[in-house]
Amino acid sequence: MNLREQLDELIEPLLQHEQVKRFTASRERLSSDPYRPTFHFSPPENFMNDPNGLCQWNGLYHLFYQFRQDGEDRVHWGHAVSADLLRWRDLPIALYPDQEQDCFSGQTLVEDDRVIAIYHGTQAGNAVATATDPLLIQWEKHPDNPVIPIVPIDGDGSPYRVFDPCIWKEDDGYYSLSGVYKNGTRSVDCEGVAHVFRSSDLKEWEHLGPLAESVYDTEPGEDYAVPNFWPIGNGKHMLLFFSHKRGGQYFVGEYDAAAHRFHPEQHGRMNYGPLAVGSLHAPSATVDDSGRFLSIFNVKESREPNGWNDIMTLPRVLSLDGDGSLRIEPVSEVESLRGEHRQVDPVDVEANSEVVLDEVSGNALELELVLEPGDAHESGLKVLRSPDGAEETRISFFPKGHPRFGTAQLQIDGTASSLRTDIVPRTPEIGPLEIGEDEPLRLRVFIDRSIVEVFANGRQCLTLRAYPDRPDSVGVSLFARGGRARLQRLDAWQMQSAWPEL
Repeated sequence: MNLREQLDELIEPLLQHEQVKRFTASRERLSSDPYRPTFHFSPPENFMNDPNGLCQWNGLYHLFYQFRQDGEDRVHWGHAVSADLLRWRDLPIALYPDQEQDCFSGQTLVEDDRVIAIYHGTQAGNAVATATDPLLIQWEKHPDNPVIPIVPIDGDGSPYRVFDPCIWKEDDGYYSLSGVYKNGTRSVDCEGVAHVFRSSDLKEWEHLGPLAESVYDTEPGEDYAVPNFWPIGNGKHMLLFFSHKRGGQYFVGEYDAAAHRFHPEQHGRMNYGPLAVGSLHAPSATVDDSGRFLSIFNVKESREPNGWNDIMTLPRVLSLDGDGSLRIEPVSEVESLRGEHRQVDPVDVEANSEVVLDEVSGNALELELVLEPGDAHESGLKVLRSPDGAEETRISFFPKGHPRFGTAQLQIDGTASSLRTDIVPRTPEIGPLEIGEDEPLRLRVFIDRSIVEVFANGRQCLTLRAYPDRPDSVGVSLFARGGRARLQRLDAWQMQSAWPEL
């Protein structure tokens, strides 16, 4: 019996559970929304925010997330399970607020005989719950929650603030980070800090001081919310977190376990454009049974919600290259959703021209292409394109303009993505992408109705929401400006839905 069959067997008794039935009905009711993604996770109904507690337990992957079901004002932990990180199944709500106002963000730790969840209980402190059952639906909260309570602080935030936590284990006990800020005001002039705590029993927690504090790479006003702290290979650790000013980002560096200090050596961002306007938001991460460092992020809307709010990215595998630089790829499991395949022959794209690919179209696609930028000032492709070009989402590469200065850039430009009048406008999503002088541009582009994710050369990933208004905005074209580019190859797959109702 494979994992998918095992999951079907485990979940069968829950199909008549009141919440599971309700979520199934809600997904069917919302399925007519043309922006509901077909292979990205979206909430069954109403409001979803940060992903929480991504983990693998007994072979199955679990995703928790901040969730308010219909008619509910307080935040709970929603819950879904999957055998492959793509075909998610809704489970009953995992954590309900009781002594706290809301169950905000946190992470999980998988042990041999149980899974530990740690989360921030608003107006109370950081709390712990455990589960041991096969589907992690029977959570038991610690009787002494909040185990790390909110404490009085002075003007600079001393001794510590508590907020979104994560958890891991070392030889001498459990460790937890509380990702917060010190000095100033969050999102304005504060400094990020991650406080570390230690416990032998999950009940009594000792504050050990900061694991990491602001360094020059971040800006004033950036905090270290929703932290995830895991080894990532090459003897390094990654601190993956969310800034309420600039969104998802990371540090990679050395962890001194004796001193409980993390020494960042490199910094990078996962989001570059305006926060919370069709952008990547907060992370959850885990190391799975095969040793992969997995991450997933929620992506915000830039339109008014229509019965549901926010989606998740595809799960991503993060790793370090031989030179220590970050590699970022979609999970290989996504290839199981590939359907009808089309291939485009090599073609030259002349300067200041556009080549429409008549054989490729759709709004649920994977595109894999190799493009030689040549001497073009800008080259790339347009997706979700209407026949007349009135709607289009532009994906382009700008080579390094000066031999000594500047950085090559990758862009998703959604300024012409939609003719709708209710879309919140935003600038393009632009991030750095260094490629070798003779190295082609290698893109994997995932288009899923209202989200575009672009993975480039295994070194960069950009994410943007798009809401084309016209049903014929499904075209794909190539373009070049200021010089000639050449398409070496392009493969396109229609992507199958991961959701039965879609």
